[in-house]
Amino acid sequence: MSTVAFPDEKAKVLIVGCGVLGGDVLHFLTQSGRNYELYIGARDLQKVSHRVNLARYTALNLGYLPTVEPLSIDLMETERTAELIARLRPDVIFNATTLHSWWVITQLPPNAYRRLDRARAAPRTPMHLVLARRLMKAVRQAGVKSAVVNASYPDVVNAVLAGEGLAPTVGIGNVSNAVPGIRLAAAHLLKCDVSDVDVRFFAQHYVSYRMPSTGSTEGAPYHLTIYHKGREVPADSLDHRAIFALVADRFRRVKGLPGQSVTASSATAVLRALADRATRVVHAPGPLGLVGGYPVRFADRSAEIALPPGLSLEAAIDINRRCQRFDGVERVDADGTVHFTQETIGIMREELGYDCERFSPTECEDRAAELARKFAEYRHRAEADERAAQLARAA
Repeated sequence: MSTVAFPDEKAKVLIVGCGVLGGDVLHFLTQSGRNYELYIGARDLQKVSHRVNLARYTALNLGYLPTVEPLSIDLMETERTAELIARLRPDVIFNATTLHSWWVITQLPPNAYRRLDRARAAPRTPMHLVLARRLMKAVRQAGVKSAVVNASYPDVVNAVLAGEGLAPTVGIGNVSNAVPGIRLAAAHLLKCDVSDVDVRFFAQHYVSYRMPSTGSTEGAPYHLTIYHKGREVPADSLDHRAIFALVADRFRRVKGLPGQSVTASSATAVLRALADRATRVVHAPGPLGLVGGYPVRFADRSAEIALPPGLSLEAAIDINRRCQRFDGVERVDADGTVHFTQETIGIMREELGYDCERFSPTECEDRAAELARKFAEYRHRAEADERAAQLARAA
């Protein structure tokens, strides 16, 4: 079998976390045809070694010869992580870790899931923040200038970290996951090739999560500019409601864990733009420590918001600040303190017995530990109730 020739220059990319997302991104990068020096780390070295070998097998079958090495990394050991980063000096670091993956609550019995899901994503922010914050502290301690890409609820977490001067470069997923469907739907309505359609989409996690399922933003604010062959399509000639309806119907995709490849591909697009020092516009959440999602223009590993004509940066940020309330976040203060909406506070208090109106970054580890306990208790009760209901139906 012939192999793919790589360019001479190698960019170093460090992936932290080898779960579903980290593993999928590793596969995309090892099959990218780019000359990357890849490292992937997790607490369980044997597990990550097996994941690396899987990526090697797959890449070799496709004719690629990737350079990839497994590492032992525990982000809770900040000093050791800093030493490793200082030694590797990666060009790009990708954080694919969290204490509570987004899909965990979907494993609850259906009724319990629906009740808890009403609180939206925001209440789990402390569990998403802990490891990202530890990583950013290690990066600062290592004294490197690595670009850091955070996958853990970046719409909010990156803004919280900015309050401590620890903001990652950018996030991944969320707003980016909705863009392919919007492009496909717009091309369908314009009766043109999807390659002729480009968009500039500004939206917080809530819109990118709900709209592809419901066909509506459910009142949450957003901004969408559509281009056909480089020319802006007038907003009054292309109904956004029709686009969103098509995203949820004709162009509906597999979701949940089986659909995780969309998030992994969005992460890979960001990582490649940074690793390649490319000039490219990619949609991503949490750039420059901002709340919500934006189109981001990368150039030589720097990032700026790619604004369409007529939309100021202040207006774009305001859209995302207002949109985040639909996700349960009232606001994120300049010091990183997160305030939750009253509706979300009430649901969490009722369902989990968890009482938190706000928290500061320094409180995240204690809050995360409390949330983990409360969630475990909730799951236990919900599963017991489900078993009792099943027995009653069988009687």
